[in-house]
Amino acid sequence: PLSDQRSISARDAYWYDYFLPNPPSARGNWRTEQRFWAKEWRNHGTCSENVFNQQNYFNLAKTLMFKYDLASILFNPSRPIPLPLPRVTDVMSAIWKSTGVRPELRCRYYDNRNIQMLVEVALCYDVLGNRAINCSQPGFIFC
Repeated sequence: PLSDQRSISARDAYWYDYFLPNPPSARGNWRTEQRFWAKEWRNHGTCSENVFNQQNYFNLAKTLMFKYDLASILFNPSRPIPLPLPRVTDVMSAIWKSTGVRPELRCRYYDNRNIQMLVEVALCYDVLGNRAINCSQPGFIFC
């Protein structure tokens, strides 16, 4: 999948996962790293493989990841969302007001109880990565 260790380590620095405190590169296991990024490519990148090779796809993903500062959007003091337990509609609305598009929100059950916790916010883009578009599935389906 990805050929050089430096690019994998760099991706781990910005592709943060709260449920994965030790990213693949921190484990020093090349096979684990390769499987992780191969899965990301299969799940998210292959739809654009006729436009981007793998390296260009991940480089574009990094650029797009920083296009909108979702943390600033969600924790904007001038338009705060109710914390500590915001509703899905509050999160969707805050993101829509700043980006003009509907995000996809993904949740996991927390602590084996019936409590869902937001773990991922996805913004969708056109195939060339030129502009944000509405995600095809409304986010509240996943949360």
